[in-house]
Amino acid sequence: MTNVLLVGDNSSYQNWGGRGGSIALLQILSERYRISDTIPGSTFLLDSAGFGYVNTFLPSEYGWFFNMLRASRHKRRVYDYYMRLEELFGAKDFIAHDPAETVANILRYKDTHREIGELYEKAYNADLLVIHGEGDFVFTTPPRREVLFLLGMAELGLHLHKKVVFANGLVSDCPTTGRNHATLEFARRTLSRCNGVIVRDYQSLEYVKSEMPDADCSLVPDSLFSWYPYIEKSASEIPANGDFIMPFPESRRNLGRLDFSKPYICIGGSALAAKDKTAAVPHFARLLEKVQGLGYPVYLTENCGGDVFLRTVAAEAGVGFVPVNTSVFMGGAILANARLFISGRYHPTILASLGGTPCIFLGSSAHKMLSLQKLLEYEYVREFPVFPSSGEVDEILELAREYLKQGESLRATIRAVAGKRCREAKRLPDVIAGHIKDKDTEPR
Repeated sequence: MTNVLLVGDNSSYQNWGGRGGSIALLQILSERYRISDTIPGSTFLLDSAGFGYVNTFLPSEYGWFFNMLRASRHKRRVYDYYMRLEELFGAKDFIAHDPAETVANILRYKDTHREIGELYEKAYNADLLVIHGEGDFVFTTPPRREVLFLLGMAELGLHLHKKVVFANGLVSDCPTTGRNHATLEFARRTLSRCNGVIVRDYQSLEYVKSEMPDADCSLVPDSLFSWYPYIEKSASEIPANGDFIMPFPESRRNLGRLDFSKPYICIGGSALAAKDKTAAVPHFARLLEKVQGLGYPVYLTENCGGDVFLRTVAAEAGVGFVPVNTSVFMGGAILANARLFISGRYHPTILASLGGTPCIFLGSSAHKMLSLQKLLEYEYVREFPVFPSSGEVDEILELAREYLKQGESLRATIRAVAGKRCREAKRLPDVIAGHIKDKDTEPR
């Protein structure tokens, strides 16, 4: 059986999408392959990884301390002076912009830095590297370290003559900073030599075909669609008294505010809103107030740690709140049985759709929400600004009334489409098999 290394396991994230998407992906892959190991998504970022800088004065076993100094350099002048001295004498992140340089760094430092050595060993012992793109593969300026890490591991797999497939992700320019041409060129060079690039939406497919014509590209919907059998008929799993879904530590201010025995509406957050939490509070408070006028209880769902501003909105308005550390299965069931879901979050919107919940889409950090509407075959495709104007809020309410009016007829249509996407998502192992059979990897 083929040994698979999954690069980008986010199943331990708070983020509902990271958790659910990675669990679903591992479930699907396990049907055909042996998961020999994973590299968690927390490794992608210096702050959460606890290692990453090489060629430092401090020994590698004190990398955690070095990382603390690096993270605090803007707070204490003495830390910044020390970091400048380290960098002057060659200290650097082993993840470079150029994936080939990242591989050179891994080969150079694998014997002196335990964590880097573990990355190398995991790749060396695998037959196939699955590069889990998820929503990270956006060509921002400055470049995301997540993108550079994924490209570096793909390049390492190519160097080791392993099978390498990019899967379950988007590929996109950044809507706020535009295209990073240098990052795109590095991605083009690496991904075009992989066995396959399997994206999750039509816009990513068009992007790769246009910008990376030599890449062997195909489309398979996000792995989370495979949860359709779990979520579609999950209403009986939700307790009428919402206090029973509260995770530890149970906040007293959240108790007594969730009643799932009656129809309800949910509102979630957005990555764009999370970038300006101060501005997000009044905008979402206004949206909440208007949506309450539709006549249903409205509950706020903290689908990601970045949506923490919704806690303030919920507390000030005295409405029900579903915290981020709720079980992703229960969270999915709650969204799937809502009458309506308003959100700028990709995976929570998929979870809602598995139960037929009609969704109104807010802006996100890439093309993900626009492309998801097309994947879900919405007749009216519209992405509202994450901070909508008064006129746009009125449009949201008008659309909400129309969706609510259509009732079970619309829900059945959405469920049917989600069921199709589920069947397609479950084909991922076979699609991967086709890619690794048809093409040998090409070392640089």
